[in-house]
Amino acid sequence: MKKIIIPLVILLIGFGSYFALAEQQEPEVIRYIKEQGVTVIDSFETPAGLRGYAASVQGQPISIYLTEDKKYAVIGNLINAEGEDLGEEALYELVSAPQNEKVWQQLERADWVQDGQNSAEKIIYTFTDPYCPYCQKLREIADPYIAKGDVQLRHIVVGILQENSLKKAAAILGAESPEKALQQHIQQTDKSAENGNEDTAKNGALLVEKNNLLMEQLGFMATPTSIYKDEKGHVRLIEGMPMRDDINKMFEQP
Repeated sequence: MKKIIIPLVILLIGFGSYFALAEQQEPEVIRYIKEQGVTVIDSFETPAGLRGYAASVQGQPISIYLTEDKKYAVIGNLINAEGEDLGEEALYELVSAPQNEKVWQQLERADWVQDGQNSAEKIIYTFTDPYCPYCQKLREIADPYIAKGDVQLRHIVVGILQENSLKKAAAILGAESPEKALQQHIQQTDKSAENGNEDTAKNGALLVEKNNLLMEQLGFMATPTSIYKDEKGHVRLIEGMPMRDDINKMFEQP
């Protein structure tokens, strides 16, 4: 019996020493930052000789850099003479990529309206308010790609911008064919509000409120907010009207 107990005690002591050592090895300044509510995901090396830490605050990714003596930390971007962010790739891979993949999975299960062919290789989810002029502009830009069958927009219709947004969005989602109602709205021949009844309006309102809640839970503040996968399969988010460079990346074919 003693031969069994003694190695076990030694083993437990060994693990205790290991964890104590691991705790000692964490720099005090990093421990302090974590105590302030910052979630530190992992560390990474940089060509500048500083150790970087990928972290997040309330879901927002941030970079932390530790000085060589491990006594000081700098929070922010570390750039070279060409303006390249030395932590951008690591920050995306360690923080943004896992978060964005979860967002993509949530959007797949959301109540979206298809705009484009089933065979389209590029899928773009976009939060759309019926009275959002930038949503309309984005749809105009996407039109030739949709017409060619290259892109499928999946509109997550919300009602947040105007007093009538909820009613119009509910008319689209509550219609017998939301796809047809959406196209009528896009082509400015929308008669869904005229043809709807109380039951469809009530059902549509529930779906819109569900989409509004999803948008709020994801922390998105503007329409359109668009989510797509780039050529590497990475999920990318663009909040608000995309700039020209963002538009080119959004509509690139996989």
